Amino acid sequence: MESPSEAPHSGGSPWKEFLITASILSCWIQPMSAQGAHIRVVPSLPYGTVGSSIILDIHGFSQQALSYTWYRKTTDNSTRIAVYRVPSGVQTPEDIREKVFSSGSLLIPNLTLNDTDLYIVTIVDSTGLVAANAREQLQVYETPSKPNISANSTNITENGTVVFTCSTDNEGMNILWFCNNTSLLLSERMNMSEDNQTLTIKSAKREDAGSYQCEAWNQTGANRSDPLNLTVNYGPEHIMLLPNTESGVIEVRINDPLVLECKVESYPHALYEWQVNSTKKPDFCNDTYAIKNVSWEDSGKYTCLANNNVTNLSISKNVTIKVVAGKSTGRGNDSSLSGGVIAGIVIGALLGVTLMGALIYFLFIKRNEGASEHHLTEKKSSAPNHSQTCSDSSPNGTEEVSYACVNFSAQKPPAMAQSQLLTDTVYSEIKNK
Repeated sequence: MESPSEAPHSGGSPWKEFLITASILSCWIQPMSAQGAHIRVVPSLPYGTVGSSIILDIHGFSQQALSYTWYRKTTDNSTRIAVYRVPSGVQTPEDIREKVFSSGSLLIPNLTLNDTDLYIVTIVDSTGLVAANAREQLQVYETPSKPNISANSTNITENGTVVFTCSTDNEGMNILWFCNNTSLLLSERMNMSEDNQTLTIKSAKREDAGSYQCEAWNQTGANRSDPLNLTVNYGPEHIMLLPNTESGVIEVRINDPLVLECKVESYPHALYEWQVNSTKKPDFCNDTYAIKNVSWEDSGKYTCLANNNVTNLSISKNVTIKVVAGKSTGRGNDSSLSGGVIAGIVIGALLGVTLMGALIYFLFIKRNEGASEHHLTEKKSSAPNHSQTCSDSSPNGTEEVSYACVNFSAQKPPAMAQSQLLTDTVYSEIKNK
């Protein structure tokens, strides 16, 4: 009878064979798996461009390969691109666009957008076993062509709606919008479609006017459209007449110039009309009304009317012109001179009149006194004949003033004749040359 300790030895031979076989398989499989894990497909460019070529290289495989088989999407026979057998150097099929090199790399010329896909390569080594399966996603892009920008209208009235559309011949493009060469910042009045190809501006404002462009871009580059100008018409509004006056009255001194200027906010520029006392003045059709020398007839109500023939809106404002004799202050509610100045002028005038009267009185008294003294002297030296000429020569030979005595007599009573003779005597200075 065998001892219990001998049983395992007698029955252990089959187990030893199994363990040896498993150990050998493990040693063979693990290196191949590790090697396959490092095999990669690497494109020669980060992405493909329509019309260009790209090569899918195999990295990480250093053994001798028996064949390379390339697939798209899956490893089914229906998705197989080509098989390259290294010993014969033959590609199957040969009459296709893609080419496989002896290194296993795949050349794809004349790329199209349809070449965007998952590419898989299966490598069979010299023993006939699959050494690795490696895969890589290839992305192909178009070079952006110039997009086209259009709008439902490029000349709108403020608070209207405008819709811009960006059209491109390329697929899968990203769209950006620009205004006046600056990236457009969307406001609450702007909406963008999901693909960014349509821009809508609701209740457009004057600040929305400008040059609009759209840009198509992807990883290969960008291309911007030609500019499209948007015009926003508004006004007229915020009218103002210069010189400005709160009272609505402007005083102008007689014969002074008058210049009125009308200002409004409007696009396009407003058309102007001037009226004086509700009568149109056809000679004045711009924003300025000018008179070189005002007259009394120029007083009245002046009205500026501004009209926008695109928006069909109009606005007006008037001012009253008062022609005065004094200096104009430019303010209708102020008098030409203050009360203090007027009082000073009146007092000064009264003082002037008083002084003038006193001076005249003084001169008159002095003259009468001199005339009386001279008259008495002439009477003593003159002959009784009142028609005699009174003259005197200076003893020193200097010229003296001679006086002619002219007596006027009328038919008066004798009693009054002598008295009247004294009072009716008139003296006249005669200077001898």
